[in-house]
Amino acid sequence: MTTTVPYTVPECAPIRVDADGPECCLCVHGFTSCPAVYTELAERLAGMGYALSAPLLPGHGTTPEDLGAVAEIEWFEAVAREYEALRGGYRTIHVVGLSLGGAIASWLAASRAGEPGLGRLVLLSPAYGLANKDYYAVDYASAEDRLIPIRVRPRLGDGLDAGRYQYPAMPLRAVGQLMLAAERGRASRPGITAPTALLYTAADAVVDPVRIEEAATSIRSIERVQRYDGGEHNLLLGPDRLDVVERVAGFLER
Repeated sequence: MTTTVPYTVPECAPIRVDADGPECCLCVHGFTSCPAVYTELAERLAGMGYALSAPLLPGHGTTPEDLGAVAEIEWFEAVAREYEALRGGYRTIHVVGLSLGGAIASWLAASRAGEPGLGRLVLLSPAYGLANKDYYAVDYASAEDRLIPIRVRPRLGDGLDAGRYQYPAMPLRAVGQLMLAAERGRASRPGITAPTALLYTAADAVVDPVRIEEAATSIRSIERVQRYDGGEHNLLLGPDRLDVVERVAGFLER
């Protein structure tokens, strides 16, 4: 099975691991990022016998300008289509979401609440709000679109460089869509019934950790909460990444 979302950057190829077992993990990447961020986790889960799909979100994997042409609902619809496609081959679908992917995963879990095919939910630094409050003062309907530079991660030659790929800039319009997606994910939290694990850092400088902490009470089915005091927003690339991978694997294995 392949995605219909086009890409031109090799690092942005969707990840698909098939397996003979009945369980599959649907892993959703973050804003301006790519599926390769799940490389280490995918290897760990595949070794446990899980199938895995990490699709490419619309507007990603080509140019930043393409991201500016995408409406936030397109991200949600793309992941919903992938979920339905996976249900055709596997009995249980676990959903993992990082950052923007966490907001999408929250919405998906709420919209599929009670369905027998939905398994566990893992939220990694879910984007329920932005840390930079300046973005909330922008009138996105009238503001002229422009590219905002993003700090590019250096390549370290440690096997994780593909996962470090992200756009070097983000369109202002796309930031407005990200904020709408964050609100959609946040509003979905009370409807989640799947067993849920929440991992985040209080030092997050990208998404608002206060909004994440609210999920511990607004998601009634939450089973595990792991707060890191340091590190970085992208838990799968930061200093705690190996601990994160093991905690996610252990939660899904229950």
